Amino acid sequence: MKKVFLLTAWFVTTVCSAQVVIWNGDGKELGSDGGFWNRAEPVVVEEQGNNVMKFTMKANPGGWGDEHHNGAIPLEGVDFKGLRRLTMRLKMTDSHNVMVRLEGKEGAFNTPRWAWQDGGNEWRILTYEFAEGPDAEKITEDNNLVLSIWPYEETSEGDGKTFYVDDIKLEGPMVNDKGILAYADNSLDGEVTITGVIGKGTYQCTWDGDWHSMDYDDYALIAKKLAPTATKLIVKDAARWDEDWSAIEAKCNGIEIVKTDDVNHIDTAVLKHSADKMFDLQGRQVVKPVKGIYIVNGKKFVR
Repeated sequence: MKKVFLLTAWFVTTVCSAQVVIWNGDGKELGSDGGFWNRAEPVVVEEQGNNVMKFTMKANPGGWGDEHHNGAIPLEGVDFKGLRRLTMRLKMTDSHNVMVRLEGKEGAFNTPRWAWQDGGNEWRILTYEFAEGPDAEKITEDNNLVLSIWPYEETSEGDGKTFYVDDIKLEGPMVNDKGILAYADNSLDGEVTITGVIGKGTYQCTWDGDWHSMDYDDYALIAKKLAPTATKLIVKDAARWDEDWSAIEAKCNGIEIVKTDDVNHIDTAVLKHSADKMFDLQGRQVVKPVKGIYIVNGKKFVR
């Protein structure tokens, strides 16, 4: 398998406003196993004020082959169906393909994915795609058993070497704590609150020996799930969104996009269907607004 630099945009399991967290070291005492199985001597260590997981690979003293060349964490039914973009931070000395394997209950699926780690004993963000590739259609909401991490793929390479893992999470937009992929197209109507991670970018991942350039566009995905009659999109509790709302605005004519508690987003589509006047922060009426903060009906909006 050829070596390619990973391209990417930019933890016990909990759901928070940013993403579904599989592991991030929080709430763990130093020296504990952090919820990981006893493979490759897992131990939580502190690095620059953060708890991270350290693994030390070693020859197998018993059990199944290469058992201690990976770290594995039970998932307890984490929903990979609605959110299938897995990211994690990983640090190791060597440059190598890093494999993760998602295993289903009772052998329902055994799904590997690879990403490139550039080594150098530096932290990298690795991204893995489970919405496409082998067995993607078998992945369910609650039939996910364990995630294993192999820094040298499924080999015995790396005896005595260490690798570090932090911030394992599922990314993507969420509605009512469910990944947006779980919703039917055109099903989200009225006032819709989005949490999770909203982004747009490209990364590389493989499952068949060839590297696939994966483009993701959460704005287009949200637009696909919104009904044309959706009136308000609240994203103030979502993470890592940027300013590319064009697909959503084109789908829902006049939609209001709320980005913060105090300042809303409004575009010219709203103005075309409103007789309300717009003013700048100095109280001057604005006829042709550019990007900035404006006042409409006594409320702040950002365009």
